[in-house]
Amino acid sequence: MARLLTFPVCSVGYMAEHGSHETQRFWVHSCFQHAMNLSSASGELLTLLSPRYQNLPTAIRLSTPPGWDWRHQAHSRQPVTLENNELRGTLWRANLSQAPCWRPGGDRVPGGHSPDALLAAYPLLASQLLEYCMEREVRSSLQLLPGWPPGGRIPRLNLGDAKAELESGVSELIGYGAGLTPDGDDYLLGYLASLWPWQRLGIISAHLKLLRPAIKSQLHRTTSISRHYLELALQGHYSQSMDHLKTVLIHGSSPAEAKLSAINVMKFGSSSGADCLGGFLHGVRALGKMEQIEMN
Repeated sequence: MARLLTFPVCSVGYMAEHGSHETQRFWVHSCFQHAMNLSSASGELLTLLSPRYQNLPTAIRLSTPPGWDWRHQAHSRQPVTLENNELRGTLWRANLSQAPCWRPGGDRVPGGHSPDALLAAYPLLASQLLEYCMEREVRSSLQLLPGWPPGGRIPRLNLGDAKAELESGVSELIGYGAGLTPDGDDYLLGYLASLWPWQRLGIISAHLKLLRPAIKSQLHRTTSISRHYLELALQGHYSQSMDHLKTVLIHGSSPAEAKLSAINVMKFGSSSGADCLGGFLHGVRALGKMEQIEMN
C-alpha cells in the first residue's frame, strides 16, 4: 500500500473547525491548480487552498509540495474523510489538531462612528480599481464604477429602493456573467460587505432587511460555489482580504494600507476580486447618500 503524503497545515478557517471526535465525509466538487473544493452530503463546501491564498471562513490552507496540481491529483466525486482531526484523501493526509485557526479581526463599528473615513478613501479606492483592471486587462460584464467600463450592465441597487425594485435589481445580478462565481454575484458580495458594519444605522438596517431575502430567494439561479459564498455573506462571513479592507477603512488607516488592502481583495480570481471591490464601492456611494435620502 502506497504511503500517504502528509501535508503541513498552515491555517484553518473559523467555520471549517470540527470537533476532534467528529467524523465527516466529503467528495471532491471541483479542482484547480492551487485549490480544491469539497462537498459534504448536506451540501456544505470545504475549500483546500495553498498558502498563496488568504484565509476564507470555510477553507483549510495546506502546504503542498512544489509543482503540486490538484487537477492532476484528484477527480470529481473522489472521497475525502475528516476523522479525529485528520483530513484524509486517496493519496494524502493532513492533521488539523495543531493548526492555527484564522478568525476575522472584527468589523464592529464603535458607537458614534460615521462612515466618513470610508467616504474619504473612496477616490483612492476607485482609482486603484481602475488602475488594476487596466494594467491586468481584467474584464467584467458589469460597470464596476459609474460609467466604466462602457457597455457593462449597470447595477441597480439603491438605499431607498422598495421591495419590488430591490428584487428586480438583484435579479439582474444573481448568476450574471461567466465563471464559477459570476460577476454579478461577486458584486453583490462586495456590496453586502460594505454595508454590513453599519447595521446600527436605521436606513442601512431597513435596506438590508429587504435586500437579504431578495438575494436568498434567488440563490438557486447561480452556481453552487457562488451560492455558498453569498450564503456566508448574508450571515456576515467574508474572506480575510475583505475583512481586512473593512477594518482598515473603518479605522481610518493610512492611504498606503488602504491601497494595499484593496489590491489584496482584487487578487482573488481573474475578475472576482475586482467585481467584489466594485460592489464594495457601490456600497460606499450608498453610505454617502444617506443624509440626502433621510431628508427626502
